[in-house]
Amino acid sequence: MLRKWKFILIIVSLLSITVTPLFAQTKDLLSPSENLWLKSRNNTIVVYPEENAPPYSYKNTAGNPQGLSIDYIELIAEKIGAKIQYLTPRPANQVMEDIQKDKGDVVAIITPDKDKEQFLLFTENYITSPAVIVVRKDYQKNTGLTLNYFNGKRVGVVNDSALEAYIRINYPRVVIDEMTDDEISLQQVVLGEIDAATMDVASLSYFLSKQVLSSVKIAGSTGFEYKPSFGIPKNISILQSILEKGLSQISSSDRALLTEKWIVVPEQEKKENSLFSAIQSNSGVVILYALFGLGIIIVILLRRRHRSFVASYFKKAEDINELRTEVSGLEKVNDMLAKEIKEVKAEEDRIQEKINSLGK
Repeated sequence: MLRKWKFILIIVSLLSITVTPLFAQTKDLLSPSENLWLKSRNNTIVVYPEENAPPYSYKNTAGNPQGLSIDYIELIAEKIGAKIQYLTPRPANQVMEDIQKDKGDVVAIITPDKDKEQFLLFTENYITSPAVIVVRKDYQKNTGLTLNYFNGKRVGVVNDSALEAYIRINYPRVVIDEMTDDEISLQQVVLGEIDAATMDVASLSYFLSKQVLSSVKIAGSTGFEYKPSFGIPKNISILQSILEKGLSQISSSDRALLTEKWIVVPEQEKKENSLFSAIQSNSGVVILYALFGLGIIIVILLRRRHRSFVASYFKKAEDINELRTEVSGLEKVNDMLAKEIKEVKAEEDRIQEKINSLGK
């Protein structure tokens, strides 16, 4: 009995050594002034989501926000001990107007540019997604094009986006067609209303994976990279520091899981267009590249998928071996039954012969 209690005391001591620092780390993550600010807000952060910017932020059928950015802000809230209150998802331009009127504390999805820097602060970006040129599959030119090829041609881009500003500055001869969102831009390409659309690979992969549009292909790179982050009004700069600290606590494996959840390249697209291939890095993390001349990084997948696949493979192999054993056993039983039936039949023949002889 005494040995049992000694064992329990050792376990409790070990737990106090390992668990206590974890609680202390969470408690000491924020400064006193940051904790005080959160407390003054009832530990609640008001987030303004965008209604149609998949896979980052969009409205589901129930009208609630979801997406990669939403999952990130939820995880940050968990790390800093806060709650999230969402405003009704709105179009990007409406979000920008309202945030300047002190409606909301955080813009859920935003890529920094000089215009937005006038009234917003930004966190570290949580993903990097290259922006590409998308055309119809029957477009006459091969892949590997740049925006210079589209001088004088109509190219769709979401209005008031960082990508639009980039194209206007660096490719002034491109005829820009402003779009409200990427999906409409893709639809215009399919209908032949514009020559090309521009968007980041993560957004394109969403529409391809949902089979919203399948008659498009990547023609080349814009040279621009989307680096989505969270936007905070300058008058509450303390929140930027709070969010940065929460973001820093998200592990690389959790980041990879979130990316894998929301950014999916369909198998059919890989097979038909050879746009995407998987490369295994030294750390065991899979990086997806879009291949159009030079490879561009699209998304990081956690090695757990590989492990899961291997585990599933061996489980199936075990099941197959078990089935083979069972089949082999059944075959033996079948052989035994056949032998017994043969013997019974022979016995019946002998009995019949005796009956026949008695009749004579």
